[in-house]
Amino acid sequence: MSQLVELDEVAEEIEDLGYTIYGISPSTPQEHSDVIEQTNLSFELLQDANYDVGADHGFIDLDEGLIFRGYTAVNPETGQQVTEIDYLVGENKEEILAILEDL
Repeated sequence: MSQLVELDEVAEEIEDLGYTIYGISPSTPQEHSDVIEQTNLSFELLQDANYDVGADHGFIDLDEGLIFRGYTAVNPETGQQVTEIDYLVGENKEEILAILEDL
């Protein structure tokens, strides 16, 4: 949860670059609501109950039963995409901002 809070600190800068932030996990909508209420996140959390999005983007290994943290970004103007496994997404927010600026 702390990684989401740290990422939220640069949410406005990310949105100023033209991106929209969504958190996606297999957690239930109620769990997501609880997290948003506890942390006051400015972005939505979406449920991936069947692991489709996570598996498609390499964040879930269905064979091993593993879930990884990370991010996928798609430049809204060019369609260029980057996907990275990054357990410290929030702590690495400045590096992510630089990647998004260059994308």
